[in-house]
Amino acid sequence: MNTGKHSVNRASHFIMATKKRNPSSARYFKTSSIKEENGLQFTRRLFVMRHGERCDFAFGKQWVARSFDEKGNYTQADLNLPVSLIPRDSQNDFLKDSPLTELGMFQARSTGQALRRADVDIKHVYSSPSFRCVQTAQNVIDGMQSNAKICIEPSAFEWCGWYKNGMPSWLSPAYLSSHGYRVNAEHKPLMEAKDLKHDETVPEYYDRCHKLVQHILKLHEEDGGDILIVAHAGSLDTFTRQLCGKKIRTSQEMHQILCNFTYCCLCCLAYYTKPGKWLLTNPPIPTLQEFDWKVLL
Repeated sequence: MNTGKHSVNRASHFIMATKKRNPSSARYFKTSSIKEENGLQFTRRLFVMRHGERCDFAFGKQWVARSFDEKGNYTQADLNLPVSLIPRDSQNDFLKDSPLTELGMFQARSTGQALRRADVDIKHVYSSPSFRCVQTAQNVIDGMQSNAKICIEPSAFEWCGWYKNGMPSWLSPAYLSSHGYRVNAEHKPLMEAKDLKHDETVPEYYDRCHKLVQHILKLHEEDGGDILIVAHAGSLDTFTRQLCGKKIRTSQEMHQILCNFTYCCLCCLAYYTKPGKWLLTNPPIPTLQEFDWKVLL
């Protein structure tokens, strides 16, 4: 970023022009919050990230039977399975709500550490209610050495069309908070879990995510700061596509691109003051497993 006098004068000129056009939004563009990349000025960024490696995909559904005895006691049956697990009503709840592997937690912490080294200051963190997403968000925060708290949003869950035989049983924010997760138990989500539609179409999935991201951006418009949403593979597209002014993908198109989204892959959008819209941009950290964010274009 150019911190010289000329840059400050340009930013101040833009703020004064904004005040004349739209007084109600002028306070959102403070000189100190304007950053520059490749000659373009932006005020804040949105990061959307997939969760880390999950136990059921790494070991198959049988990992639960291998790891729990008849009394429900857990034993780490493989070094890549979690050392310990949060208590649940039934170990079978993990079948539809898988935790991360040890590698998955490492992937998330490494991403957080990279964000810290890049001086990314994420002030607001949101997560899907899926346990693997909450764990990913927690490990990113730990890697960043941040005091941010996780706001859980059922609207951030993946496409409900994959769960026609029943939705997962998620752990409540209060329960997660009581077991050491940095979750904001007082957060009021945009949508309750009970309101998710089991017969949801793909267009409805895109619209659900778009409404949530609009809500989050508006909620933090005044206080500013970068935002992180931790969710699922398709989320990198469903949260960003309409925000960038693009048409939603068809069901076939969405399913075709899912294979591109590696564990803990991340995309970045910035709000550029000129032309005054959100655009996908190069993330400020290296990729993980050679993910190419340009698949979203």
